[in-house]
Amino acid sequence: MWNQLRPVSSRPAKCAALGLLLCAALSVQGAYAASGSEQAAGFFEDARGRFARNDVAGTIIQARNAIQKDAGLLAAHLLLGKALLKDGQAAAAEAEFEIALQQGASLADVAQPYGMALMMFGNSEKLLARIRPDGLAPAVRAEVLALRATAYADQGDMKAAFRAVDAAREADSRSLAPLRAEIDLSLRSRDNARAGKALATALGLAPLDPQLLHLKGAMLQSGGDGAGAMTYFAKALQADPRLVDTMVARASLLIDLKRPEEAMPDLQRAAALTQREPRVAYLKSLVFAARGDTKASRVELEAVTRLVDELPEAFIARQPPLLMLGGLASYATGRAERARSLLELYVLRMPGDPAGRKLLANIYLASGDTARVADLLDPLLRSGDADPQVLTTLAALKMQQRRFREAAEALDAAARATGANPGITAQMGFAHIGNQQGDLGLAALRRAFDKEPGQLNVASALATLYLRRGDTRNAQQIADALVRRLPGEALAHNLLGAVKAASRQPVEARVAYARAVALNAAFAPAQLNLARLDVADGQLDAARQRLVALLGQNPRNVQALTELARVEVRAGRDGEALTLLEKARALDARDMPAGLELLALQQRLNKPAAALALARRLVVDRPEDPAVLEALGRAHLAVGERSGARAAFATLGRLAGSDAERLVAIGQLQLAAGAANDAGVNAEKALAAKPGLLPALILQVEAEVLAGNLPRADSLQRALAARTRKGAEALRLAGDIALARQLPREAAQAYRAAFDKAPSARLALLGFSAAFRAGEGDKSMAMLESWLRAHPGDVLVQAALAEGHLRLGRLPAARSAYEALLAREPQNGAAANNLAQVLLRQNDSGALAMAERAARLAPEDANALDTLGWTRACSGALDIALTTLREARVRAPDSRDIRYHLAWVLHRSGKKDEARSELAGALKGTGEFESEADAQALRRELGV
Repeated sequence: MWNQLRPVSSRPAKCAALGLLLCAALSVQGAYAASGSEQAAGFFEDARGRFARNDVAGTIIQARNAIQKDAGLLAAHLLLGKALLKDGQAAAAEAEFEIALQQGASLADVAQPYGMALMMFGNSEKLLARIRPDGLAPAVRAEVLALRATAYADQGDMKAAFRAVDAAREADSRSLAPLRAEIDLSLRSRDNARAGKALATALGLAPLDPQLLHLKGAMLQSGGDGAGAMTYFAKALQADPRLVDTMVARASLLIDLKRPEEAMPDLQRAAALTQREPRVAYLKSLVFAARGDTKASRVELEAVTRLVDELPEAFIARQPPLLMLGGLASYATGRAERARSLLELYVLRMPGDPAGRKLLANIYLASGDTARVADLLDPLLRSGDADPQVLTTLAALKMQQRRFREAAEALDAAARATGANPGITAQMGFAHIGNQQGDLGLAALRRAFDKEPGQLNVASALATLYLRRGDTRNAQQIADALVRRLPGEALAHNLLGAVKAASRQPVEARVAYARAVALNAAFAPAQLNLARLDVADGQLDAARQRLVALLGQNPRNVQALTELARVEVRAGRDGEALTLLEKARALDARDMPAGLELLALQQRLNKPAAALALARRLVVDRPEDPAVLEALGRAHLAVGERSGARAAFATLGRLAGSDAERLVAIGQLQLAAGAANDAGVNAEKALAAKPGLLPALILQVEAEVLAGNLPRADSLQRALAARTRKGAEALRLAGDIALARQLPREAAQAYRAAFDKAPSARLALLGFSAAFRAGEGDKSMAMLESWLRAHPGDVLVQAALAEGHLRLGRLPAARSAYEALLAREPQNGAAANNLAQVLLRQNDSGALAMAERAARLAPEDANALDTLGWTRACSGALDIALTTLREARVRAPDSRDIRYHLAWVLHRSGKKDEARSELAGALKGTGEFESEADAQALRRELGV
């Protein structure tokens, strides 16, 4: 096995020296048996000479030739076993040694190499059972006891391991084997002092031993003495120029010292000596990476994974350095599961080594396995091994758990330990932002960027934060600094374009995006941003062409599919948009922008049930994503599920922390869900964060009105009126309170006064609704018309005006208004439904076709189904009318008009008992009942 001395570095160790046991010289022992043919003897002698010259491959071939000529040639089996062992073929070596023992070889001749073969394959149990020290000569006994010490250690029995070492030293005080074992065991136990003492003793016995000189260099390197390590590595290679372990160790040290080019000669020599050394391939990948040659670096990393994967799993499982190398290379090449399995074995074998724990913790973190991350880091934190890498991993864990304060504390400690490393300072900024400490986060990010202006993610975050605050000057400074630092980086120009676009400089934004594309034609974000500019300029065809071309390069580009869907929605092609978004979802069900866009389109297409189902799937993937939670709450509202909406908005409020503006926005959503108390709490939290915040004061009044606490609402409204000098919002709230007191006339007057002070669509619609409730609907029409003269594109007010004409019996005007509305919005199901009612009242033959159109546009809408059913009934199609009205009744069981229509059709269909039941329900209900007079007539007809 390889020892666990690591380069001094905050990242996991790149390589480790070959273990003491594998480094031991493999001598050919035992007498040459002269049996067999002369030809076999010739092959054997040639093999023996090759082994002495370190020609392992030639030794294996010739030894096998000898055995082929004389299978009973014992010495050939011994030599072949030792050559196979030196070539790393432990299983084949083990088989040859067992043949030799069966043929009568002495255990003394076989014990040491046979034991090494067993240990290479992790067969510690077999070694302890088969290779015993009893009766062996002192020198061999010391070798065997040293092997047994390693076997005990592999089984986790360190006490027995050290007892075996002591016994080995007693057997032969001048043997290096027990000292090598003691060094290995001490390093495993992290007892560097004992390891150093044993090494000093060994060097006293063999001052020119290349393996011991190598170990001395490795220990100096581990202690931070790079110069001393280089000296001893040079001595080791002088003693044995073919010592691959030392070439690897020196190359690793040179790479750590930022001298990668000096490392390459050692790596090339090592590669020439051994074709199956994963450490060499891994270090070469680092040299290529330092050169910026990512392709060559990946080739070497893939070679590492191939070399490790070719080895038997049972062997790898007992070789910590192989586990670490395989884990590192697998992780770097995107094989996260393989990296995870290798590193889990590494940590099991080397529980005290921080390197494996840190890398495995990052893999667990990436997969969301937070519980295991905490388990891995806890021993390091308790033992004082919490270096900056451990602290930053801990911070990433805390941020994933949304424990931002703890994340910031860990990053602060890491920043102090690294002298305010800009990368760590930036992470601290992100943690502060997550903890709703925007000012602290912004300051930390700015410090990090000013120290290292080349950090793209920090620049992007800073620019975004500044733009959210309306600080375009600082956002521009960041983008300009990034472009100066990275003039050839497309990402930098793309960020500059985004800042220009946000600053309402579309021409300059287009120039920056075009520059990004010129630098990298395959850079999709800039192409997407150019398409967005095309849309903003009304150039939908240009945007479509750009996005289609982008999809031609990559048909699986989910962002491009989503953006193209937005273009189609803008062009009124909802069907095409729906197809694009469904394809995007099929490609990546976890992509939130595509999911939210699809959800919004489903709601637009009057598919509330489908929208709610999608929102529920999205929240499974992102349970604490504010945008997803808001979409879920709105989807619940769309189908009338207020309790689900309240739950979603409550979670949203918790996540908002002390963001006053956000709390107010959530409070408004809670009002729509009927959650008066929750809205009131959020108003208070917002005022605690920002005393006197006007939107929060308004929310307070609205929450009290909804809760029915009108005296307190009055008090708060009067205070607000005094504060704003009877501003429009205060007057509007007075209207809300009057309406809650069932005083619609006073409410209409208040809304009109508010409208006169600050005209808005909302006030016009409130005044319209209150006036009709007061029986003075005609007085509100002028307010709507006034607003539309200034804002002819306001669809909501246009729809209200059409409804007003309908309710006032002005059928020609209503028809004209609804036809104009449908011309503007062909997919407006509500407008089609109301136009069908107008046509029905006018006895127009087009009523049925329009009602069918409305039902197609809103197949789940009870009002559309009611209109269609009633229109069919009026045309005499009672059977299909009955089916349609039953469906409407199921979807809106409290609608009095729907129940009346159903009762009428049931009566005409001869189902009088059921008709009486439905009519009774309609008459006993509460709420608006436009058909009440007709229902009373039917009651008399049915004798109810």
